[in-house]
Amino acid sequence: MVHEWTETVFQHSSFLSSLTSFLPLSSGNSENLGIVSIATHPWPTDIGHAWTLSRDRTLRFWKVKIGCVASKVLPSGLESGSPSSGSKYNGRHNVLLDTSAQTLLRVFTTPVREEHIYVVIFIPTISSSSSGGTFHVVDTVLDQLYEVGRIESPEETAHCHLQDFMVAGNTIWALWDRQGQSIVGKTLMNVERFHEGFRADAWTMSCYALEPELTPAYLEEHLLSPGSMTEKFFEAVMRPGMFSPLTLRTAIDQYIDVCLSMPGPRPPQLMAAYATTGEQIAAVVGCTVTLHRDIHTGAYQHANYWSALKRDWEGFIARCREIERSARRPLSLGFQDKGELMILERERAGLLVKEDLAIWLRRLLGLSSPIADPQYELLAILWYLRGSLGPQVLQDLESRMMDILRQEISFTIPEILKDQSDRLNFRQEMDSQANQWISAKLHSLENLDTATRTALDVIGGFNVEVKREEDEVELLLPPPHSNWSQALITTYISKTVDARYELALVLLMMLLFLSEDISDWDPALLAEIFAVFRGIAMLRYVSRQPVLAASEIPASLGLSAADDVVSRMRNMNVSLSSKTLLSPHYSVIHRLVGQSDGTDILPDAAHRYLDASGLLQSIDPGNATQYEVIYCDNLRLLGLYGTSMELLSWLPRTPGVSYVQARLWLNMGRVDDAATTFEKLAGSFGKPVLALGF
Repeated sequence: MVHEWTETVFQHSSFLSSLTSFLPLSSGNSENLGIVSIATHPWPTDIGHAWTLSRDRTLRFWKVKIGCVASKVLPSGLESGSPSSGSKYNGRHNVLLDTSAQTLLRVFTTPVREEHIYVVIFIPTISSSSSGGTFHVVDTVLDQLYEVGRIESPEETAHCHLQDFMVAGNTIWALWDRQGQSIVGKTLMNVERFHEGFRADAWTMSCYALEPELTPAYLEEHLLSPGSMTEKFFEAVMRPGMFSPLTLRTAIDQYIDVCLSMPGPRPPQLMAAYATTGEQIAAVVGCTVTLHRDIHTGAYQHANYWSALKRDWEGFIARCREIERSARRPLSLGFQDKGELMILERERAGLLVKEDLAIWLRRLLGLSSPIADPQYELLAILWYLRGSLGPQVLQDLESRMMDILRQEISFTIPEILKDQSDRLNFRQEMDSQANQWISAKLHSLENLDTATRTALDVIGGFNVEVKREEDEVELLLPPPHSNWSQALITTYISKTVDARYELALVLLMMLLFLSEDISDWDPALLAEIFAVFRGIAMLRYVSRQPVLAASEIPASLGLSAADDVVSRMRNMNVSLSSKTLLSPHYSVIHRLVGQSDGTDILPDAAHRYLDASGLLQSIDPGNATQYEVIYCDNLRLLGLYGTSMELLSWLPRTPGVSYVQARLWLNMGRVDDAATTFEKLAGSFGKPVLALGF
């Protein structure tokens, strides 16, 4: 039987009577006396005391053999809710805390003043528009409670719920629930000088990197790009990191249940068995939508069909978003072995890491926050240029840039940009005032060439690592990445690649905007901009491609006959329901990171991978570097033929690219195409190459 803990104050004659203070009482005002939080000193410690907080904000100090020895009523600060009827304290209405158990207390000590035990108490102010609550620091000394000071929560926490907080040394870490999203706050306390006067530093807030949310507005913009509507919806749903496997499984199960409850014949897709959740979603969503004829003319009603199919997919995506919002609800904080802060959510776990320069700039630009460093002023101007263009223009611009990358460049880059600017009516699509403002700001820059090269360094540059002795040992005996660290590195790579891609795209917008004036620009600089954009676009494409988890890879890809049998028996899921065995949806990057060695520390590990890929080292879009060719061939060796084929289409037809293309056709069974290409390449690799192994 589970009871709520309540408390009352009275004198104890024995240890047994002190414990009865925590048992339910049949008398007294239990509404005010209910315990909402309890804390002890963290382990290891020999301090056996306990501190409790009641609904009426009364902090009590308990000893095991004595009971309650001290209490202190904490002020409510800003009003935190409507007063409870019939509840009074000191002749006035008292705002009671919520009845549910909460993490509102933390106990800590400091080596400087070992005889003092400090308690941090959080009092929420839910209705306040300026703060989420107040942290009170109370000193416990000589069985008395003395308030040391208060720390007001930052304005970003207004109307947020404190889910958990920790005290580590001089630092308070707080985890907030902001409409289902996790945000972490950090502030430093001057513990060593508490006796001289309390002081706390300003809060530092952290949140997840900006990521697209599949809102109706985003989906409408997504549909502006070329391609099938169903394919684009499916690609958005299955994009790695967008929805968890459990979210997709739950959403498709609910979708099927609704379809089965509808009257009429059941589509066969609802009753079929599928190997993966992705296959089931692709086959089932929209299966109830049929193409009808007009009863008067007999013509097919294609418009009604596509509208109904679109609504069906939008409804399924909305269901996924609702489930995922619940899955990402923050739960608690913790620390890894290396002292890194972990954020635990219902179905996810995260790590607080430092953002690199590209992610930092992208976050500030997205929030329209001013950038103090003048060397990045160009990016702020170009972000305003991006905002002045409509969604259709942005999609057309991005599609045309991708088409240029897939074609052999036969003209100069200024000629290509002038032609594309005329086709897009680039300046005509902009407001005249915005046009004039952007032109004036660009011309006001002290050196546009230097500013452009600085922006290129942000997109294609990486942090310089300082080698340590441990790194030299790792080079000799590189430890394998754990599944946890591999997933973290993959996620960080995806975030920084997305940020760099958007920064590279606005650079191309600048070239189109200045297409009339760039004929005298340095040709090497223009070529480098296109080459870097190609490299970051290739990385972005790879990071968005889902790949089967290791348990779902077909046994034919390298398993022996015995392993094949074992794998098939395991995948039959005889003893367990298949709904309980959900494999994560990984990115292709996840497979590639697993092949790399080195540190697991972020962002160094992500930058080391990006640097080793070599895709951002090219300086000429008319040439394919050795690194780009090896990268595509590595995808082929992993059996990712579709991804490798797509990346090869972005590279010029050099002998190395053509050789990998022929090997890829050979793997795909297109023997005639491969043989023709090999014949053309017979004399392309010089005398040292006597034979080519297949």
